[in-house]
Amino acid sequence: MRRPLVGSESMVAKAIKPLLILALAIAALFAAPAVASAAPAGGVTAGEVSTAGYESTQHSVDGINAVYTCRYASLPPFQVAQFTCTVRFGSMQVILNCQDGRQVFGPILQAVGTYNFSISCAPTAFSTFSVREFS
Repeated sequence: MRRPLVGSESMVAKAIKPLLILALAIAALFAAPAVASAAPAGGVTAGEVSTAGYESTQHSVDGINAVYTCRYASLPPFQVAQFTCTVRFGSMQVILNCQDGRQVFGPILQAVGTYNFSISCAPTAFSTFSVREFS
């Protein structure tokens, strides 16, 4: 009895199925490192700085000129930092310190408001940042 040339029981279908599985396995081996290398190498740097715990009567006593909360985040290679700041009293400015010695000044943020902005040290990475408060 001869095997059919077409259909699920044919010799061609039986020969292609293992080759297809082998081809998919080889493709998965090459695709996995490429996908993994697209992921950030050092993870996310994120945090929060705040003077929001102070009452308005304490400003002059404690030397606080602004009441704010800033959340920040950055991805490798850490050239750009994204900030979301809420200013409730006074005004403030974020200063990004670059690894090559430069300082990059962000916008002056006035009370009352929430601001989203980015500061870049490109082509070098940033090392730290500081906040300057205005009354």
